[in-house]
Amino acid sequence: MRIKFLKAFNGDAILISFKEKGDTRNILIDGGMPATYVHKDKKGKLKYGELKETVDKIRESNEKIDLLVLTHVDDDHIGGVLKWFEKDKEAHKIIGQVWFNSGRLISEHYNEQEIATNLLEIPDDGTLTSIGQGVKFEDYIEEKGIWNRRTFVSLDSFKYLSINFKILSPSPDKLQLLLGKWEKEKPESLYTSVDKNDYELTLKEHIAKDKFKEDPAIHNGSSIALIMTLNKKNFVFLADAHPTVVVNSLKAFGYSKDKPLKAALVKISHHGSKANNSIEMLELIKTNKYIISTNGNKHAHPNKQFLARLASINENCEVYFNYPEQIEQIFKPKDYSDFPNFKPISKEGNEFNF
Repeated sequence: MRIKFLKAFNGDAILISFKEKGDTRNILIDGGMPATYVHKDKKGKLKYGELKETVDKIRESNEKIDLLVLTHVDDDHIGGVLKWFEKDKEAHKIIGQVWFNSGRLISEHYNEQEIATNLLEIPDDGTLTSIGQGVKFEDYIEEKGIWNRRTFVSLDSFKYLSINFKILSPSPDKLQLLLGKWEKEKPESLYTSVDKNDYELTLKEHIAKDKFKEDPAIHNGSSIALIMTLNKKNFVFLADAHPTVVVNSLKAFGYSKDKPLKAALVKISHHGSKANNSIEMLELIKTNKYIISTNGNKHAHPNKQFLARLASINENCEVYFNYPEQIEQIFKPKDYSDFPNFKPISKEGNEFNF
């Protein structure tokens, strides 16, 4: 299996490729920001991003994206895919199927009347969020006939292609909250609007003052987070999921602190946010490879408080950054002396082979 973490600016875009009966299969999880496909530079010249390059290579190789997973509707996950659909009128022809928990699908899955009595009262202040993008995406994949209209909910377990999937998030209640938001917007949460970084403190200083408070953002709570198992190796992709949901799912699947899930790689939740990665969750997954996908230009991700939390429970690990320039900004000389085996690192091409 080959896993490539595209440079998706402050978002996620992950290409997973593997052989099945001699053919190459491709799975794309999210598409990053719109600029991950194409954008204009300061001089107005078009610049193509790694999503465009990836799509072109797949097409030139007479392959397809056998599965596109859109984890949730935030712009840093859906934006690049929508830009691709906008610019490439043949996009749907190289997509096998799409997994996406949309408002339309959720309302069909649950009893709408029951949900209607439990919707949050959400202030209408005109703040723009990504629900409109979600509706646009939903319309496209339904029109093109590429939508697997299955609702993906925690504790689902099934096989697709040669891969065994276990769904860690979202829980049913998180999906119900998303349906409420689908119909009436809510401003972005505190956690996605804070822009000041916390890099002035050392890892040990963060450990001494650590307090966990979970991300309340409804979008993030609706994320499809999953375990993929191929050739007896587990790969964990946490999207922007809420850690309490992931913890509950891991425990329900039989994992514990004493018997953790053994994983070859973990894509950390919400770009390394301190509000989406609790110690309890981290202790349920045993790995020496963690991936953080973000350039740090928005929302001050990753939070160093999260990295300190990780160092405190797994100081012998590698933390990969798909934008390596972040490493110098975050880590101080004292961090390296305090935790000599905790290795912030980059990898050429952001590509891993297993």
